[in-house]
Amino acid sequence: MRRGTKNRMKALLAAGSVFLSACALPTSPGEPVAHKVNVDGAPYLLSPLTASTWTATAVGITRPLASRSSSRAALLQAIEKISDCKVTDSDYSRQGRQLDAQVDCGSKLKN
Repeated sequence: MRRGTKNRMKALLAAGSVFLSACALPTSPGEPVAHKVNVDGAPYLLSPLTASTWTATAVGITRPLASRSSSRAALLQAIEKISDCKVTDSDYSRQGRQLDAQVDCGSKLKN
């Protein structure tokens, strides 16, 4: 085997092992937890983006969430329940595939 080919193979093997190890890394402890909920029979993931913003994304659904107006109110209620904060504003992002909700945790819900 020629020296140049041998060096390229070593480089490819090294790159491949780095790539594989990166796929096997556990999620970081500081990463926000996603909560799976069902709304109107469809699965959604709810998770905090920041201390005052939560998101809802549909699992396995490619059409925009905005096309399902009946689900919006139920998703906002689910965010309030899981975050234990009051939703003060909301809007769609990612071409309507994600619902973002601003929450006020100073006004904890009394449910």
